[in-house]
Amino acid sequence: MHKKTVIDFKDFGLRQVFKNPLKELKTKDINEVKPLLAQVEAYQKEGYYAVGYLSYEASAAFEPKFEVLNGPLMSEYLLYFTIHETVQTEPLPLSYEPVSLPDSWKELTSASEYKEAIQKIHHHIRQGDTYQVNYTVQLQQDLTADPFAIYNRLVVEQNAHYNAFIQHDDLSIISISPELFFKKEGDTLTTRPMKGTTSRGLTTATDLKQAQWLAHDQKNRSENMMIVDLLRNDMNRISKIGSEKVKSLCHVEQYSTVWQMTSTIETQLLENSNLSDVFQALFPCGSITGAPKIATMSIISAVEKQARGVYCGAIGILPPQGPTIFNVAIRTLQMQGTKAIYGVGGGITWDSNWADEYEETKQKAAVLYRQNPKFDLISTGLVHQGRLLFLEEHLNRLQEASRYFDFPFKKEEAHYQVESLCQSFDVDTDYRLKFSLSKDGELKFDHSPLIDLSDSFCQARLVEQLHPLNSPYTFFKTSYRPHLSIGPHEQIYYNHEGQLLETSIGNLVVKINNQLYTPPVQLGILNGIYRQHLIAQKEVKEKVLTLDDLKQAQAIYACNAVRGLYELSIRG
Repeated sequence: MHKKTVIDFKDFGLRQVFKNPLKELKTKDINEVKPLLAQVEAYQKEGYYAVGYLSYEASAAFEPKFEVLNGPLMSEYLLYFTIHETVQTEPLPLSYEPVSLPDSWKELTSASEYKEAIQKIHHHIRQGDTYQVNYTVQLQQDLTADPFAIYNRLVVEQNAHYNAFIQHDDLSIISISPELFFKKEGDTLTTRPMKGTTSRGLTTATDLKQAQWLAHDQKNRSENMMIVDLLRNDMNRISKIGSEKVKSLCHVEQYSTVWQMTSTIETQLLENSNLSDVFQALFPCGSITGAPKIATMSIISAVEKQARGVYCGAIGILPPQGPTIFNVAIRTLQMQGTKAIYGVGGGITWDSNWADEYEETKQKAAVLYRQNPKFDLISTGLVHQGRLLFLEEHLNRLQEASRYFDFPFKKEEAHYQVESLCQSFDVDTDYRLKFSLSKDGELKFDHSPLIDLSDSFCQARLVEQLHPLNSPYTFFKTSYRPHLSIGPHEQIYYNHEGQLLETSIGNLVVKINNQLYTPPVQLGILNGIYRQHLIAQKEVKEKVLTLDDLKQAQAIYACNAVRGLYELSIRG
């Protein structure tokens, strides 16, 4: 197999590609791990790049009391590094070639085996042997796709911070890790353990509420602080007295599908501390063992069925200049031939329910096959007499959506671009102006003279929304709108309960007993800019409306920021 290592650590801001190594340093002998790690660091000091991994089972090289299962899981080494004179750099990928992945994986641990393992862990917690055990199981599947194509897809889809791809012999290692193990920059050592997770909300309000809940949830905070205490103790073994500081505690970070709790610990290393000292103090990371580490790893070796391999080990890069960085190799897939094994784990505490935890192991495999739709964030408005109406509201909409979906957006710059563009328009002509913000932060504009809607278009059809999206795409305006369609006629959507929703290009407004009403956003509709304006002006009230309400309506309208309020009729 052609050997290739790719490091996509966002700290560097570039993809780093390593080929044709000058030397391989590798071993399956536990007694050779520390001497080879010293060689790895020596090559770095001589001006070379070193990239590679230590598997979880290499733990015993640094502490004989650490119990691990006999490996390897596949054909991985305990330690594997390649040495290079140069590196090729490329932009971090934003797209990938299509590659299909199966959406079901075989559990190598049955439900009954999982239940029994959790019972044993609870016994040890009851006895006071451990506070928390990071229990992992493995999923297996046959994959025929090219491993690097799989890696590229996962890098783009997951948007993690510490991605790595390593090939050697007949093995491919695909790590899409969000977690930093450590960064060593001079004498400064930084760790950032992750513990505590909750799902994202579907709207800005519910999303921020989820983040707030996680930040204050006692169970998640306790688990995070338990690992912080463990790592602080580990780091103190190699730190200058009084230098260790918790830079941030239980900080909540945003990811595509979850809010994740992290803490950051920084310390100053003792003089003459080397890489082996750091691994001896910290490896394996406490976030993937539990606490206390020695006793907990003994429990892990008793309840898990086979070696973890590179999963839960560490993958890293030692550049000749710049920081040494290692990830915690979670979300890591090993492939040998078509056989692929993916480890999943979770922190088991006294409150953990085995059935819920087992179900979660299946759900965690979704990162391997879930595809996020490709879309732009959009907003469309009216330019009247050389000025975009509701300019601030359009920019706020883009800013709100860019925070949610993690799109780069510079509001002040966009404000200047819009005003400059509008000044070039004929003040006697109204224009339709569309913003499109792409994932890479590029803001494009499309404009054209405004044309009146035809009478035919305003004869609306009633359409049942058979598969409404339980997703943020119903609440944010994007180019991905599978729940809506634009045709030759305006469409009024309703759900299976007969509740009215919105139209294909606007919000619905119905006049009943001389009062204007619009459906509430909670039903899963866009809170349009003109809708917000009408509500703020107290011209429209929110109310659940039904198909029967259309029959008694004095008038039916749609509204948006381009057209304002425009009347509709129902096609017979």
